[in-house]
Amino acid sequence: MDQEQCSLGIDLGTTNTKVALVAVGASRLDVRAVASAPTPAPGAVKGVLLRLIREVLAGSPPPGAIGIASMAETGVPLDRDGAPLGPWVRWNAHQAGAEADVLAARLGWAELVAATGVRPSAKVPLAMWAWLRANRPDRWRATARWAGVADLAAFLLTGRLTTDHTLAGRTMAYRLPESTLPETFDAELLAEVGLRPEQLPYVGGPAAGVTDADFVHCGLRAGTPVVVAGHDHAVGAYACGVREPGDVADSLGTAEAVMTVVAGVPDPVAVGRAGMSTVVTVGGRYRAVLAGSSSAGAVLAPWLERGTAVFDDLPAGPTGVLVLPYLQGRQTPAPDPAAGFRIVGREPAHGPAVLAKATLEGLCLHTRWMLAEQARLAGPATTVYLFGGAVAANPAWTRIKAQVLPTPLRTVPAVEPVAAGAALLAAVRSGHATPPGPALAAGTAPAAPDTRYDDMYARFVAAARERS
Repeated sequence: MDQEQCSLGIDLGTTNTKVALVAVGASRLDVRAVASAPTPAPGAVKGVLLRLIREVLAGSPPPGAIGIASMAETGVPLDRDGAPLGPWVRWNAHQAGAEADVLAARLGWAELVAATGVRPSAKVPLAMWAWLRANRPDRWRATARWAGVADLAAFLLTGRLTTDHTLAGRTMAYRLPESTLPETFDAELLAEVGLRPEQLPYVGGPAAGVTDADFVHCGLRAGTPVVVAGHDHAVGAYACGVREPGDVADSLGTAEAVMTVVAGVPDPVAVGRAGMSTVVTVGGRYRAVLAGSSSAGAVLAPWLERGTAVFDDLPAGPTGVLVLPYLQGRQTPAPDPAAGFRIVGREPAHGPAVLAKATLEGLCLHTRWMLAEQARLAGPATTVYLFGGAVAANPAWTRIKAQVLPTPLRTVPAVEPVAAGAALLAAVRSGHATPPGPALAAGTAPAAPDTRYDDMYARFVAAARERS
């Protein structure tokens, strides 16, 4: 039997915050206890974390390490005392589009993408900071430092403001490494919005120890190493074993993210023109191509309001009805801010079961399109690892995805894979586990690829491009 060391993993997501107690062995990763709550406002993060940590540690000894993952492109200004100034500045606020356009015009769109791997858009923090400076001058003048979501949680535990390169890399203020990962944000890019590197978190470095007495009283040991594990999708991918070139992560949450690990160095400008980003994996060894669909969860919301039973009795075989699942434009592939939700081929006889299945098919066909574009830019996938809450909560989605995708699919049914990954990375980075550490158990796909979807996929892409 493996000699196990328990770590604590924290995942602050767009919708919910999860804390997991995870046993990290030599060859296995076991989630022992989980507690969750809606993701709080910045000023309430400490209270929520204290409650969730107490819950998962009830009757257990203190963990050996603590890792924190979070949504990216989201954070909050801090005053001189380290207190949050107002609510989160969120990735999905869509308020800094004009500022992103100005930055791209002034610095050069291609030059920015080549330097950072990130496309200028309304959600990148560099544009958000420009928006805050122009539209919230009082808040901006009071800003002494900036903390991302995971950074703030680590700061509350340790008093030290740090982040991970996978989160820094989403800001458009952190340069892609030429060799070693930079330890600070880029001074020239920050100067464009009036910030200095010392106002941003330190990137990487050794783990800091727990110092806050309230966290010690809730069951943690003073001095326990705390690490910012990274961007939630990337951390979950690492936990599922997506670590080598050709491995692909398909992360299903409020948004869907698809990430292909690359052996070489992809052209970040070509990747950017496809609506994707060039990133460095959590392990820091390889680059990867990252694509996202921000409305994946929202497209299903009207169906889920009826209850999950709506997906229990779906018709067999492809419906032939095309659902283009774009609620606020399409980020990738073939970026199109005007793309809208459409249903093609619907007939009066099509009842709710057909339309429910067609909606799931549309999401899966879009995933296939993202995978095809990533294969063009980064090389073919060997295996796709599917993880996230929907794997267990919506088995119909998982089954249809296995039928639609032509690439071998492995499903990771573990609860809270991101929190588990944060715990694993904490153990690895603090020396409690041998790198790269074990991966969560993955199962075979619940269905085989169905070639009847090939024609439907071709029609889907053609229909989507009609509005591009």
